[in-house]
Amino acid sequence: MLDFFEMERVIEELAKAYPAQCATTWFKITKNHKPSEEEYRNKVAEYMKIFEYLLATYPPGPDTDRLKEFVKKILAKEIEKVLKGDNNDVERRHKHYVINSPSPDYSKDNLKEVSEQQNSEKSSDIPAKALIKKRQKNNNDIMLIGEVENQEVHNENNNVILFFRRRKKKLMTA
Repeated sequence: MLDFFEMERVIEELAKAYPAQCATTWFKITKNHKPSEEEYRNKVAEYMKIFEYLLATYPPGPDTDRLKEFVKKILAKEIEKVLKGDNNDVERRHKHYVINSPSPDYSKDNLKEVSEQQNSEKSSDIPAKALIKKRQKNNNDIMLIGEVENQEVHNENNNVILFFRRRKKKLMTA
């Protein structure tokens, strides 16, 4: 009896390997910047089903027939996980695409809330007055080095918001 361990690993990682990226690209091309979770999952599942066509390249024989049955069974389980929303990689990819896509649906207030949430989550590990060096090149290829100071401010929901204030610019030639 042949061991199809490699194919099992491929199918378990399949959704994050290429179907989620293909789905994202498909939505970008069709200019659908805010697909629903269901739409996104269905498109990922559609690209996952294409994997079965790869099996046609294997030589005919009894081992190939067993491989095809095995792949179809495992692929069906993985597609079901994606459609139910149980594949964390696909859900993460969907959220990333929807949040980072330009759309009039998100007002500046919604974007501000999202960024405040992200900053407040990150700010618990950052000391209040940490200095960060920041480097930039201007139009004449001159390096500007400055220090940036974090300032914590609490909003009405008691969330911490970080503001960066530039200090001390030095001029260096590159």
